[in-house]
Amino acid sequence: MNRSSFPFQKRENPLAPATKQTRASEKEKYTAVMEKELRVRVKIAAAKKSLQFSQYIEEAVLEKLEREGL
Repeated sequence: MNRSSFPFQKRENPLAPATKQTRASEKEKYTAVMEKELRVRVKIAAAKKSLQFSQYIEEAVLEKLEREGL
């Protein structure tokens, strides 16, 4: 059955996070390499604080930059 003949329209999920279009200008994706054991420790620490891995890394980097006066 093709979608144009389907009698119902797909509804947007009201609980879904904001679309990435609005966030793309605010954030930039990056790739980092680290030891596997360190990554596991960071993931555990982030989970304990109920943060996403990337949020935890971002906070840590900001704290280090502040300490170094940059």
